[in-house]
Amino acid sequence: MRKILPVILLFAMLFNSAGYYIVYEFDRYLIHREVAYLLEHGCFDHELSVFSVFNPAADQAFRRVDTREIVYHGNLYDIVKEVPKGRIITFYCIHDNKEEALIDGMKSMHQNKKAQNLLQHLVTIALPVTTSHPHPQETINIVYPLLSVRFTDHAEIPFSPPPEKS
Repeated sequence: MRKILPVILLFAMLFNSAGYYIVYEFDRYLIHREVAYLLEHGCFDHELSVFSVFNPAADQAFRRVDTREIVYHGNLYDIVKEVPKGRIITFYCIHDNKEEALIDGMKSMHQNKKAQNLLQHLVTIALPVTTSHPHPQETINIVYPLLSVRFTDHAEIPFSPPPEKS
């Protein structure tokens, strides 16, 4: 029992930090599998988007993600059929709304400012960079990665001795 509790705690901490990536990849796999199943059974014939791209390698609005996925004008498509004619390629595609929503969720998770602020706070506390001066009693300069603060040395101030007993 003593060994199981630390393992469970470690697994919970790792899942908390990297679990979203695991869930993201699993959901992406399920979406790809669902689309492949529906394509095999011809369920998307009425929802096809057809467009032609002249010289896809030079078109800024076109990007091939993999052999069965493309991004065209910022939209993600699953390719059903590809018909090349010279330098023009006609694509028969399905707009992939589910995967776009999944990608948007991942982007919003990365843009979470709370996590970035926490990391920045930890870095500034854990990694101070000190610079040495020829006269260390004058000023000590501590430089943080994004924050520069000057501290004066209060040891210079003369203290009066304690009063003597009479």
